[in-house]
Amino acid sequence: MINKQDLERLISREPSGRPVLSLFLDMSVNQNNKRTWDVFLSQKRAQLEEVEPDLLAREAPAVDELAARIRSWIADDFDQANRGVVIYAEIGGDYFEAMQFPVPVQNRLVVADRPLVGPLAQVLESYHHYGVILLDREHVRILSVYLGSLLDEIEVHGDPLPTNSHVKAGGYSQSRMQRRKAEEMRHFFKDFAAEVEEFVDRYQPQDLVLLGTEENTAKFRDFLPDSLLQRVVHTGNMWVDEPAAGVMEKLEPLLRADLDLRNREVVEQLKDRVAHDYLATAGFQGTLTALQEGKVDTLVLASDHRQDGVRCSQCGFVFARELNSCPYDGSSTLEGVDVVEEMVRMAEGQGVQIAFAAANEVQELKGAGALLRF
Repeated sequence: MINKQDLERLISREPSGRPVLSLFLDMSVNQNNKRTWDVFLSQKRAQLEEVEPDLLAREAPAVDELAARIRSWIADDFDQANRGVVIYAEIGGDYFEAMQFPVPVQNRLVVADRPLVGPLAQVLESYHHYGVILLDREHVRILSVYLGSLLDEIEVHGDPLPTNSHVKAGGYSQSRMQRRKAEEMRHFFKDFAAEVEEFVDRYQPQDLVLLGTEENTAKFRDFLPDSLLQRVVHTGNMWVDEPAAGVMEKLEPLLRADLDLRNREVVEQLKDRVAHDYLATAGFQGTLTALQEGKVDTLVLASDHRQDGVRCSQCGFVFARELNSCPYDGSSTLEGVDVVEEMVRMAEGQGVQIAFAAANEVQELKGAGALLRF
């Protein structure tokens, strides 16, 4: 399962001098219940002869050996339940890294001096890691859910309070029994809240979901610190012993709608700021400039968008348009720069939040924009 640490590690990987193949495969089945990844891979191998003739002249056996290794990995190690694969590998080198996940990606193959991370960032930024809390008055289950899959599950049963040795054989009166049950519930909920805190510290979920009866979830909230309450994005009714698969199936459309809403709110805020010319950019060049100046708080990009640009051979500044020379120092420019890839790498390196939106939602922003810090 992929995570943010994988992205950071790939971004920090130093070029080795050998070309790196980045391969993204949609492993979904079509209407005929078949996967078409092999057709795509064969097509791309044929296209390499046209777009990378020098590479094939030098590395044709290594390319074919790598293609065979990719097919072997898919045959032996791919989990048929997953729908997306990304493979990074040096052509003619030892480096080979494969990841798989339960959501699809757009087919893409790129050969460059470093791994292509933009599509991977889009997957990671489009799904949140959730801690799902199910509880009743006597026990709690906490699920770690990411990319629609169950990563781990913790279950804790409360330890009953010890019986008072002075209670006679007749037991408690009804009123005393009610008070004892209420005290025991508070005791359990305090312990459950501590378990949730420990879970969050260990698994680092971005959001929390609280499930149970309306009465129990309302009372349990009183035991959670504000730092955790701020992470609760959904509260609902559910039986504490609901199977994990059923929990995820019922939550998936709700959580997807919540994420979509949050992204739309960011886009609408950006459009409003652009309209009022207040701490915002629209379009690739203005947004790219703001990123390179360290001004961006939140970057908004159209999903699956590609934008070519150039880089100054001297100062390294990137431009989202064709330029023969750098406007800052007059040096020549290098073509073939993937602007979206550069923006994602800059944003991740600066700790900037990235939101990917449907192309039609950011059309008036010309595919890119940013909320600025200053």
